[in-house]
Amino acid sequence: MNADRRNVLKGIGVGTAVLIGGPAMAPDPVAAATSMGSEAAGPDAASSDAASSDAASDVSFAGASSSGTRRATMLEVLEPWRATVAAGMASKTVLVKANLVGLASGAEASAQVLPVTHVDALRGLLDFLRSISPSVPIVIADCSATPAIASMWKTAGYTTLTTEYPGVTLLDLGHPSQMPTVDQTIWEPDLSATTTIPISSAFADPKYYVISICRPKTHDTVVMTATSKNILMAAPLRSVKVDGARVYPKFLMHGRGSTTSLEEEAKCLSYNLFQLANVIYPAGAPALCVLDAWEGMEGNGPVNGSSVLQYCAVAGTDSLAVDRLSAVLMGFSDTATDPADPAKPSYTDLRYLKWISDAGFGNYDLDKINFVLGSLAELQGHATTYAMHSRYESETGWTGGPPDVLGTTTKQDASYLDPRPFLLPQPRGPVNPEDASVTFSLPIETGVRLSILTAQGAEVRQLASDFLSPGRYSVSWDGRDSHGSRVPAGSYVVRLGFGSRSAEEQERSLEDRMLLG
Repeated sequence: MNADRRNVLKGIGVGTAVLIGGPAMAPDPVAAATSMGSEAAGPDAASSDAASSDAASDVSFAGASSSGTRRATMLEVLEPWRATVAAGMASKTVLVKANLVGLASGAEASAQVLPVTHVDALRGLLDFLRSISPSVPIVIADCSATPAIASMWKTAGYTTLTTEYPGVTLLDLGHPSQMPTVDQTIWEPDLSATTTIPISSAFADPKYYVISICRPKTHDTVVMTATSKNILMAAPLRSVKVDGARVYPKFLMHGRGSTTSLEEEAKCLSYNLFQLANVIYPAGAPALCVLDAWEGMEGNGPVNGSSVLQYCAVAGTDSLAVDRLSAVLMGFSDTATDPADPAKPSYTDLRYLKWISDAGFGNYDLDKINFVLGSLAELQGHATTYAMHSRYESETGWTGGPPDVLGTTTKQDASYLDPRPFLLPQPRGPVNPEDASVTFSLPIETGVRLSILTAQGAEVRQLASDFLSPGRYSVSWDGRDSHGSRVPAGSYVVRLGFGSRSAEEQERSLEDRMLLG
């Protein structure tokens, strides 16, 4: 493969077809219908190539002064989305994902509610939803790591909402009896193997119109928590019994329960957030994101930080764009730093957001954000430089290997911290040879080798081998071997090799099974 070919691939956007010898490899058009998608024309309407590097994401911004109210600001920032929300929630149940982390017993009331989604922010959202439909079912939901969620609803003031607004209920996503679960693979702490955890099916169920609403906060592991993490970390259950033993999926996301260092924990969680985004975002969740920046949290968030009053809000259908503006409001530098510099916090330090965006699930790029209400200048007028968490150096100090470019550089480039690609699981039932395909996403530029093997490990066909840009790709297989002969029905191994930097280095790989009918 020559350098010209490599450079061409680097310059191709995720919405453009990439042809490779043999089957066509192109970004998956179905997967492009991400959280940015809209079911109605409006300021935020997005086409099927919403994940394209050329497509902008619409957002709204509303700012106020201390004499205003959080509730009124919520209504103002949501108004541009009226047509989109009305169409999106038709014939569905609205699932409002609030953030309940940090309700410590015995604390003062003001300290208790600071980490959580404020009840008046929910009132503003419910006012908006009820002005569109007086009868659509609405559930306010979370899956807190703390099991006493009923008392948390009460402490946060949410129980009163069920009487103030008709048709509003509270839902514990962490209880399988209230919401079904599906299995999802995540990485083990040392990133050498995967494990399976149950996650809530709520965010992949088309009957729900999912809204993420939370405040901006510093975080003790991945730097910042906002609308994306509010969804992604709600999916894993808090605890479940497996073969009689109690397992804690949320802790497994962090790689906890082992001897991992703070740096290893930050790396593991970043990788696993990317894993879950590949499952949740293509399903269309969240459909709407609301950042309540009336009051944020700095310092030792997401639980023990301090108040930052900013009197504003952001909304949009692309969680990555909303979170990019959260980074602006929190004072992260717009200058990329590589490697991370703890003395100069940058938006690129939020690596999991950059990876998710680079894989085609949203725009974490100011140049690709369009304001349908307010402006970037207005938003910057409300920005404040947040004090970072005391663990910030450990959160950002981890590294991966050298970049998978030419194998000749030793620069520790954060965009090449070898996060594993995501290989979309194959259907468990038989696949028609004429419809067989393999989908994967790349958070970084990397070399990939996609092959079909027999159950015994012998290569049947190499479907692709090239150096690819970040994005989501789908490759078809016609059920034939490398000689063009039809293979018999049975079980085959799908292997995605990636990341080898030299002839001497062993290629890493991800594998799944395909049952050919």
